[in-house]
Formats: sequence, structure tokens, C-alpha cells
Amino acid sequence: MKYNFKKLFKYILLLIIFSLVFVGCNNDGKTNKQDKEKSTSKTNVSKIGGELIIGTKAPETFNPLLNIDEDTDQVLKLIYDTLVNIDENIKPVPNIAESWKVNDIGTAVNIKLRNDVIWHDGQKLTAEDVIYSMDTIRNATASLYKKNLRNVMSYAVIDEYNLKIVYNKPAADIPYTLCFPIIPKHYYDTKEVVINPLGSGRYKFTSYEAQKQIILELNEKYINNAGYIKKITAKIMKDKTVEEEAFKQNQIDFIYTDKLNMQKYASDKKSRQFTSLTMYYDFVGFNFNNQYLKDKKMRQAVAYSINKNEYLDKYYLGFADIADTPVHPKSWLYLKDVVKYNYDKGRAEKLVTEVLKDKKDKVKLRLLVNEENYQRMNIANSLKSELDSIGFDVVVEKYKIDEYMQKVDAGNFDILLGGWKFSKFQDFTFMFNSEEADVGKNYGGYKDAQTDLLLEKTFLSFQEEDMRVAYKELQKHIHDELPYVSIAFRKNIIYTNPKLKGELKPLEWNIFNNIEECSIDVIK
Repeated sequence: MKYNFKKLFKYILLLIIFSLVFVGCNNDGKTNKQDKEKSTSKTNVSKIGGELIIGTKAPETFNPLLNIDEDTDQVLKLIYDTLVNIDENIKPVPNIAESWKVNDIGTAVNIKLRNDVIWHDGQKLTAEDVIYSMDTIRNATASLYKKNLRNVMSYAVIDEYNLKIVYNKPAADIPYTLCFPIIPKHYYDTKEVVINPLGSGRYKFTSYEAQKQIILELNEKYINNAGYIKKITAKIMKDKTVEEEAFKQNQIDFIYTDKLNMQKYASDKKSRQFTSLTMYYDFVGFNFNNQYLKDKKMRQAVAYSINKNEYLDKYYLGFADIADTPVHPKSWLYLKDVVKYNYDKGRAEKLVTEVLKDKKDKVKLRLLVNEENYQRMNIANSLKSELDSIGFDVVVEKYKIDEYMQKVDAGNFDILLGGWKFSKFQDFTFMFNSEEADVGKNYGGYKDAQTDLLLEKTFLSFQEEDMRVAYKELQKHIHDELPYVSIAFRKNIIYTNPKLKGELKPLEWNIFNNIEECSIDVIK
């Protein structure tokens, strides 16, 4: 027993030692892993440095409120901040304006500014600068932001960081109209001609060589995350063709395009690719003066004949967001649970049969399309094939854009393949309102009293939740009525040199969105 006890004691002792060693090793493993993660994290934190080279047009002015060129506006947004931003959900979000409150009847807004925004010369941004910026827009002969103030009646400073704007009629789009750049009164009001721009944005102006380049430097004191790219050089390009060739030759690192054939050489240089949502909307429209298309079942048959997934892959090459309503599917106002008209040939054929019954002759339809748009031409031919197979006799009428628009204006079509360029605040009055059917852009002649009421409700919803509800109701009704079949919202593309690290999240109105999370791979 004595021997067994000693032996047992040794086993227990060895087991304890082994356990302690195991736990110690295990803890060391965790500690080493944590230390390694911390070390890796520190190593991966991008250091400020590097240069991004982009292309741009020669600016007519560096004042963003007097500028009328959209490409120049994109570059100027690096220098100047906007009062309010529009985010990836196409929703107004705070920026220089910390908050805002629209009154209950939608005729005024009180704006509270951040108190820590600093101009590049070190002075503070105040409400006087916002007032001065609005004066500049109103007094400008032309400006990209002129439309933002079209319904403004008056505005005034309340105190250093608060102001009020009054409108001449109620409007739900007030927060969207606040997306315009702010310029410093103390700098611009004292000079007849301002050569060097001064803003409060993520990048500071350094120099400009006429017809050659603009050089910007990171504003490390920016109110939000400044970012990591130390320098941005904007080389002046004669036109888009020259810019594309410069990108192909590695003379610039960044290009924004809507040309899908850019892929043919973008892939050759192993460029990075980022897609940008746009407000370009493609649709199939109906002429309600056609006796057959007045019947909703016939419109539904057309809807079920449209293979959106096939269009996306074959004709848009993936560069689009499939649409089921005229509201962008990325929008905070989009009705996500809408019942979709998915491609269903059997269902489409059944609907046609229900309407035509014993009619033996096929229904003839003229499908109008502009021949310069190859995506629409391909869709037109595909749709003709589908409709011909279920009881229609479709003739594709293709015209150059001028004659095409004449046909559209005259309502000289049965089915229309077309597109709209929406603003960020999507007001659909011009498309669907009954009053627009005879004298406006409701080209199909669609008239419906309930739709008119819902349209009015969307534009008279001044609070966020009211607006969300109003747009959902409108989408449900439009989807049921089917005056249009929504196809897609097109995407544009940004290609960059592989040296740009991180993820851009470009938007049509801000192609440099999320650049603060990107860095340049600096070769040492």
C-alpha cells in the first residue's frame, strides 16, 4: 500500500505539473496571439503619405457657388464642405449643419451649425458664412446650386451658430436643398477676384498651374477623420477621351466613367473597380390611349415578359441596380417588401389569353426606342421576342434621339423604352400626375385621382417618418397601377490604380465618398 500510495502521489504530482504547464502554454498562446494582433493592428494603421493623381477639366472658377461644371464640382468638394451631406442611402445627413428642424407646415427650417468647423486659414465658420454663401448663390448669374434656393423667401442669422430659412411654399425636399458648399465671408467678401480657393474641407488648396494641374494637400485638422492620402494632384485634361487615354497610360490613378467598354483595358492593367450608384432610371412606359394597354392585365403581361436579371447580366454587364419601383432600391424611402413582377412567361401568356379570349389576330404594338442607346436597343429586341411569343405583334421603331423625342412628346407610341435622370429627392409629379398628362411629361397619358393624392402627400410630408410612410403608400399604388415597368438604375464606374488601398464608396454626387478610409501604397 505504501508503494502504491507513493506511485499514486507521483502520478498526481505529474498531472498537476502537466496541467500547470499546459495552462501556462495556453495562456502564453493567447497572450502572444493578442500581442500579435495588436502589433499587426498597429502595423496596418495607414500612415499619412502618398499622392493620388486624378484628371479634371480646367476650372472656369474655384468658387464652388459660381461653378457650373459638374466634373469641376467633384474636385471642389475636396476643398469645400457642404452644409448637409447626402449619404449612401440617398438621405440627408449632418455635416457643417449639426442638426436642422423643419416646422410642421414645411415653410421654414432652423439650422444649428457645428461650432468646431475651421477654415483652412484658422478662422471659425459661423452662421454669417452660410448667409454669405446663400447670398452668393442667389446673386450668381448661373450656379449648379441655383435650384437649391428657388423656393427660399428669406433667411437670417439667429446667433453665431444658428440660422433660419423661410420658404415661399411648403416642401418636403428642404433637407435635400441644404446640400450646397459653404464659402468663407471674411475671405471672399474682401476680394474682387479670388485666385486661390479657401475652404473648410478635407483638402487644402496648394497651387494651380493653368492648363496643367491643381495640387491639394491633406487638411490634417479636418473636423472629422481627415484621412491618409497626403496629396492629390488633379491634372488638367482636354476632354474625357484624353482622360481615358491618360489612365490607360498610367499617367493618372483614378477615373470616373459610365462607359462599360473601359473594362477592356482596365482589366489589362489590373485596376481596382468601384461602382457608383446613379439616379439614371430606365423603364418601360405605356400609352394609355391604346385600347389594349388600358387594361391592367395587358400591362402586367408585359411586366412578366421582362427578364430583368437577364438584362442586368447581358446588357448592363452587371452595372445596374434592378428596380421594382421608381424609388432607387438603395434609398431609405424604398419599399423593400414590394411584390415583384419576376419573369414568368406562362403567367404573361395566361393574362393575354384572358383579355383577348377568342380573338385570333395578334395585338399589334409599336415599341419606341432611341437607337443610339445600345442597352435599350438590346432590351427592345429581347422584349419584342418575348411579347411576340405570347400573343402580340411588336414592331420596334428605332429613331435617333431628336426624332425619338419628337415621337415621345407627341405620344406617338404604344410602348416606350426610356429613362429619367432623377434628382436626389425623388418627386414623381411630372411622371404620374394627371395634370401633366396633357401638357407635361406624363407622356403616356396616365390619369388616376388616387395617384394624384398620394403624390401630393409625399410632397407635403415634412417629418422623416411621415415621408417614409407616404413614399411606401405611393410605391404600393404605383406598383399596382403599373403605368411604368421599372427596369433598373444604372451604375457608373470608378477605376483606380492598384496603389490605392481601402474601399471607395463613390456616389454620383460625390465620387470621392469614403476617401478618408483609403491610403496610398507608398513604395520605399
